[in-house]
Amino acid sequence: MTRYLRAALAAALALAVVAALSACGGSSGNSSDSDVGKLDTSASAGKCGMGNGKPATGKAIKIRALTTASGGIDFSSAPRSAAAFFKCVNANGGINGRRIDYAYGDDALNQQKAAQIAAKYAGDKSVVALAGDATFIGCGAANPIYKKADLYSITGTGVPESCFESSNIAPVNAGPRMSAVATVQYLNDQGKASAVAQVSNKVPGVGDWLQAGVSQYAKDHDVKVVKSILHDPASIDANSIVLDIKNAKPSAVILQDPGPLSAAVLKAGATQGLQKKFAWSCLTSCYDASFPGQIGPQWEGFIANAELQLVDAKTPDNLLWRTVLQKYGSSKDPRDTFGQSGFLAAKILTDTLLKLDSDNITRETVSKAIVGIKDYKSDILCAPWYYGTADQHNANHTTRMAVVKSGKYTLLEGCKPVQDPALAPILAREKSEGLAG
Repeated sequence: MTRYLRAALAAALALAVVAALSACGGSSGNSSDSDVGKLDTSASAGKCGMGNGKPATGKAIKIRALTTASGGIDFSSAPRSAAAFFKCVNANGGINGRRIDYAYGDDALNQQKAAQIAAKYAGDKSVVALAGDATFIGCGAANPIYKKADLYSITGTGVPESCFESSNIAPVNAGPRMSAVATVQYLNDQGKASAVAQVSNKVPGVGDWLQAGVSQYAKDHDVKVVKSILHDPASIDANSIVLDIKNAKPSAVILQDPGPLSAAVLKAGATQGLQKKFAWSCLTSCYDASFPGQIGPQWEGFIANAELQLVDAKTPDNLLWRTVLQKYGSSKDPRDTFGQSGFLAAKILTDTLLKLDSDNITRETVSKAIVGIKDYKSDILCAPWYYGTADQHNANHTTRMAVVKSGKYTLLEGCKPVQDPALAPILAREKSEGLAG
């Protein structure tokens, strides 16, 4: 049992987790293309899967996902994008004529329910794989069940440490620790990290884990962390946090909370006129097309990490994601980084299934194919993605940086590998096994 799972099982933290994660990692409010521009999809819905425009009518291939969609948090951005993509695949020939039967289960932010759903999927041998998962509390509980059943997940969004320390779960996104280290790395490269303050919450396996990453990077690069704040996630006191930051006299601040909590800190900082006093930054949790409008024009120059492609990028896969949501999703499906990750998880699995004999698609053949995924390229990713056999998965560890300019996020720095010392065994395995090109 992982450290995160042991801690998460403590009933005393349940309400705190709910409050802290009210929008963790996902959209901070955007629910349509209003912030990124609407696409003309009248001519085509894009080429999903076979791309032949013929509805699939063959025997269903059952794919499932585990997500947190209630219990005080809706974290379902990833499976919603995955669902839209699979609808597009079914409208374009399916998997060599076979349609995809996709659905996701809601763990309601409850460990026991997450385990029950995972057991249900594992026990149903017709479920050949999982894709687009986005559960905040389910990874630690589900992985042992999946491992025993030889069932694998191409997870859309992973946040807690346990999602990246699992044998049968591999997230498409980079995760908050990579995002945090990438941010301090950028600040250091720009000469703005002589004194860093970082703010996160006390949710086990999240705040402590990613702040440890920043602290280790700082130690290795002569960066001084002057303040590390872990606040009560159930009751954030933004004014006190800003006062603590101000008294620490940092050169830069890294906000590591969900977008709404970070926005509250920024509001308190603006009230005290600290916008230009320090270099203010945030993780991918703040990289949402609507976030600049929420924090206001006084935050021009605010920096955020982007674990995937910028959401308004006009690159092939990114445009396909947005087109698919317009044609097969709804205006309520967030256009955010984790919608991208769910779409990409579904696309990776679809491309993998299309290589198999459609008459022999079973859990056994699909699991073997998933583990064998390597050097998968997409313009949504900075570097090739892979699966492989290991007890630790973090294939995405190259990210971008964005900055608020004229009221919207624009690219600040292109793809750059994250220098987290914890990646050493992963990088060694990538090289020895030729997993990423």
